[in-house]
Amino acid sequence: MRRTRIRAAPTHLQRPRRGFSLVELMVAMTLGLLLTGAAVSLFLSLRQLHLEQERVALMKENLRFASDFMTRDIRGAGLRESGELGLPEGLEPGDLGSLEQHRFTVRKAGMNCLGETGPWVASVYSVQNNQLRCGNDDAPMQNQPLVSDVRSMTAVAMNASGQPDWERPVALRIELVLESRAGPQILTHAVEFVVSLRNAVLTQYQSL
Repeated sequence: MRRTRIRAAPTHLQRPRRGFSLVELMVAMTLGLLLTGAAVSLFLSLRQLHLEQERVALMKENLRFASDFMTRDIRGAGLRESGELGLPEGLEPGDLGSLEQHRFTVRKAGMNCLGETGPWVASVYSVQNNQLRCGNDDAPMQNQPLVSDVRSMTAVAMNASGQPDWERPVALRIELVLESRAGPQILTHAVEFVVSLRNAVLTQYQSL
C-alpha cells in the first residue's frame, strides 16, 4: 500500500502575519471615543430630563398645596361670631392705592392660618425671601412659611360684576408664580385660582 506524503508549502510561499497599522488603531480609537461620548451625552440628557420632571412635579405639588390651603382659609373671610358679614374689613389689601396686591389680610371668626382661634382672627399672606408666608397681625407679628421658591403673589378682589373692587368683594383672584433654579437654568410655573367668599356670595344671593 502506497502512502502519500503531504509536504508543507515552502516558507517563502506562506502569507506573512501582520498586525493593525497605526492608522487603523487611530481610526478604531476615534470610533470608540465617539461612541462613548454619544452614550455619555445620552445618559446626561436623560438624567437632566428626569431632574426637570421631578422639579416640575414638585412645583405643581407646592402650588396645589398653597391654593388648597389658601382657599380653605379665605372663603370664610368676613364672617363674624354673630353670624353677620364684616366686609370689607374681613378682606384688607396691603396697599390701599393699588388694585393688585402682593400682601393682604383675611379676618374672620374661628381659626386663622396659624391655627389660632378667636372671635376675629387675622391671616396675613405675603411673599418674603422667595417664600409664601402666612401670619397674624399681632405685634410683633408671628408668621410661618407655607411654600418655598415662590417668586411672586398677586391678589385682586372682585365684586359681583367681576370687576376689581376691594370695597365690595365677593371673590379673590390669586396668581402664584413659583421659580426653581438648577445652576444657570430657571424653571417657572404659575397658577391662577379664584376663591369665592362664601358669606359674601350668600348675602348677594339673598339680596336679589
